[in-house]
Amino acid sequence: MVNTSLSTSVEIKDHNIDHTSIPLQAPGLPQIQIKWLDSGKPVLEGLEEKAINVSLSHDDYVCMCVAGYGLQGCDIAPIIRRTQQEWIALLSSAREPLMQQLLRINDSLDQAGIRIWAAVEAVRKATNALDIDLVITQTKEDCVLFQEVFSGGKFQVLTFPIRLTRGSQRMVALVVQNT
Repeated sequence: MVNTSLSTSVEIKDHNIDHTSIPLQAPGLPQIQIKWLDSGKPVLEGLEEKAINVSLSHDDYVCMCVAGYGLQGCDIAPIIRRTQQEWIALLSSAREPLMQQLLRINDSLDQAGIRIWAAVEAVRKATNALDIDLVITQTKEDCVLFQEVFSGGKFQVLTFPIRLTRGSQRMVALVVQNT
């Protein structure tokens, strides 16, 4: 059993997630269900005419969901310790210059590594892209905005660390609209 700060609990069995349809009820709306495609991507059934998309992310303790018009992508991941060699092996040596840039703007090694990981995951969930190239476009305090150019479209990913009531610090990544 994992207790959350909202005094509810969920049971995690062998860390497998049950991808059974989840009915959602809301007054004045048709019955809505979250279903999963074979790829693992969640979709909202019952709101097709509204063109609302959804993205989910979870770890052993928390779940995050974003929904809205257009492509959606999110990721939440605990900030854990790894050596520089481990981060480079995980992220690829092509992303080492981006990691070095984040280190120069005051990220710790682990913040930089998981920030890149979460941003890539959020873009991947939104676009299904495999080859993702990120550049930093803006920083403010502990927030970093990345840009990814994919098939002629431009995607931005906002990343920031959070500390929840329980558990370790996590990095959040959200695909955001260009305005």
